[in-house]
Amino acid sequence: MRPTTVLSALAAVFVALGAVGIGVYLFWDRDGGKDWFYWAAPLLSLAFGGLMAMLVAQYWNRVGKLEVKGRPRSG
Repeated sequence: MRPTTVLSALAAVFVALGAVGIGVYLFWDRDGGKDWFYWAAPLLSLAFGGLMAMLVAQYWNRVGKLEVKGRPRSG
């Protein structure tokens, strides 16, 4: 695998973890004084984190395994 691919995958994992962490924090931080539609912020953050995690997982399943495996060698 190329180093840029690995770094991109790691960056996506860190972004996903950060988005999920922010989503959980926003979900539990209910200090009031907010309009009724602010309930969507944690859900959107969690959905974005899940999307990034799924993109990394699907890339690894479809492409990453084949790149690591490489070509079969004869003899």
